[in-house]
Amino acid sequence: MSTQPIEPPGDDEPLIPMPPLTEQALRVAVRTLDLGASMRFEAEFHDAWQEAVQTDSTVPMHTFLHRWAVFVALRRYPERARRLDELEHAVAATGNVEDARRASARIGVLLDQAYREVAA
Repeated sequence: MSTQPIEPPGDDEPLIPMPPLTEQALRVAVRTLDLGASMRFEAEFHDAWQEAVQTDSTVPMHTFLHRWAVFVALRRYPERARRLDELEHAVAATGNVEDARRASARIGVLLDQAYREVAA
């Protein structure tokens, strides 16, 4: 697999198709979209696996897969990813509670879009 950045296709088309909610497919998607995040993916996968074994439950793995599917859905569209970064920085940088609330509400809209993609 190449570690070269993907060139955006234009008109905010997705960089990659939405992968199935499997560990391997999401691993490839995360590595493709954000190489730095792949380290977090691996650490969280390990933690979720350990918790699943310890609790004899599949819930930790389902939660892990869903969280990373949302990550991919948010970042596979260049404009959505750019807007998310912009809004996160706005929340962190503002000293005004109302501005932070407005930016947070806009982040919520992006999350809603990503959740709908994952559920589809």
